[in-house]
Formats: sequence, C-alpha cells, structure tokens
Amino acid sequence: MIISERVVLRFPKELVDKPTISALVRKYDIEFNILQAQVLPQKEGLMVVVFTGEEKIVRQALNDLKSQNVGLQRLKQDIVKDDKICTHCGVCIGLCPTNAFYYDQPTKKVIFDYEKCITCMLCVKGCMVRAIKIKF
Repeated sequence: MIISERVVLRFPKELVDKPTISALVRKYDIEFNILQAQVLPQKEGLMVVVFTGEEKIVRQALNDLKSQNVGLQRLKQDIVKDDKICTHCGVCIGLCPTNAFYYDQPTKKVIFDYEKCITCMLCVKGCMVRAIKIKF
C-alpha cells in the first residue's frame, strides 16, 4: 500500500551539511516533498517533509533517519477548511507561509491546497469565522 507520511525532521549540526535526504531517497526509492526547511551551517536543521512510497519502505526509511540521530515527529494534526462557513476574506492567504491558501480569481474563492500545508496553525488563529479547524 502506498502512503504519504508528513514529518518534521530535526537534524543535528553534524548532519546539516550531509546529503542525508538524497541518500535516503536513493537507498529506499521513495519520493519526498520538502514543505518547509530551515538549515543553517553549524546549527540544527529543521525540515517538514512528506515521504511517499510503499508503507513498509517508508517506515524503514524513517527508522533509518532515527538511527542517524535525526529527530522525527509525525504531523498528526491536519488543517481543514469548512467551505460552508468560509467568507473568502483572504486573511489565511496572508498568514500562510507555504501558500497553501490562495485566491482563485475565476470563482472568487479562497482555495486550500492540503499538500502544501505544514500545520503551523497560523491560519486557524487568524480565521475570524472559524472556518479553518484542526482535525486530530
């Protein structure tokens, strides 16, 4: 079964300048999408990544990262937008650091692209009508 696993990775400073993700992708033949990254030389690195592939292989790859002392936290929360109560004001667009919310000119509606979401929850806090919620 193919799965997509959304995770936050924390790299120790010893691994920041190493090709850890590319080696992992080659070794396990999985896909990845970096949703957010903050990597500074000689400091801890942080990445929010989606790994996609066969469930067993993705699990092995994540265990491999753990064995390299990469901190791993699965994103268990999801953001959902209730189109029934959304007023399409656009506040969420300005708050979202990954452009997961955008304005669709033809329909004049705010669209939510779940694949770009990193669950930072800025949109939840900013939505005046509470159309954006956390699903556990």
